[in-house]
Amino acid sequence: MLLVALAVFFGACYILYLRTLQSKFVLFGREVSPAHQYALAGGVSFPFFWLAGAGSAVFWVLGATLVVIGSHAAFHQTEAVDGEELQMEAV
Repeated sequence: MLLVALAVFFGACYILYLRTLQSKFVLFGREVSPAHQYALAGGVSFPFFWLAGAGSAVFWVLGATLVVIGSHAAFHQTEAVDGEELQMEAV
């Protein structure tokens, strides 16, 4: 369901993009900027993302990323560096 919600959202954004290339969007006699159009598309699609569980998917991705990066950093071996390379030059 999340993939369907994402596909509909990005499809709507693409249609808005194509529409702004052709002509300006006018609503109730006022021109609507592309930023406001995208914000409206995001606001309309937010309940669908909520129902699809997008929040939990984001936290799963963040958690898995932290585990992979943390385990890589824990097991990463660095090269031995001589002390001469780490000394600062006098100014």
